[in-house]
Amino acid sequence: MTQNVISAIDGATGNVIENAEVVFSAEGQDVLACPTWIGGKDWEAGAYSPRTNRMYMPLRNACARMMATRDGGMDLYALAVRTEFAPGFDQLGTVQAISAETGATEWVHSQRTATMSLIATGGGLVFGGDVNGRFRAFDDETGEVLWEINLGSAVTGFPITYAVDGRQYVAVSTGTAGTASGFIRLTPEITPSAGNNLFVFGLP
Repeated sequence: MTQNVISAIDGATGNVIENAEVVFSAEGQDVLACPTWIGGKDWEAGAYSPRTNRMYMPLRNACARMMATRDGGMDLYALAVRTEFAPGFDQLGTVQAISAETGATEWVHSQRTATMSLIATGGGLVFGGDVNGRFRAFDDETGEVLWEINLGSAVTGFPITYAVDGRQYVAVSTGTAGTASGFIRLTPEITPSAGNNLFVFGLP
């Protein structure tokens, strides 16, 4: 994931040093800030597995082209903003497995459309969807896609898992909500429906 807002973080004090190149100093100035507020890691849930001691994060390669102006449509912030792909990327969505011990990225799944919330299970799976309606099960060790289904509309809900009478289920909702509409505009060749549904799957 591309970021250029923070230049450094002092590991001893936690002091954050901002990149002066993306701090406005005059009206009319144009900057590219990465990630945008819906890029990188936003409110969509990541997951943690005590089985692997890894965090699984839906991260997006999206930046904001911003201009300091009072005529840009965002009067509260005096900004004109256009969301775009991070420089050098044509894959918007990623799922990244990150070691909770070392911070190292263990594996990355990259795809054209934005990835959304995830959940990890004790059986070695990570479930998550994207704004193109695909819902997948990943191997938590390797990132291999073990199962996939097209649910038709953007998978914007937070997946959950539960058990009834000894059988495990995974549930997730779909529908164009929240940040999904912004991500869909970045990939106009992909046209999911806007239907709202709840899907429940029984695990073998």
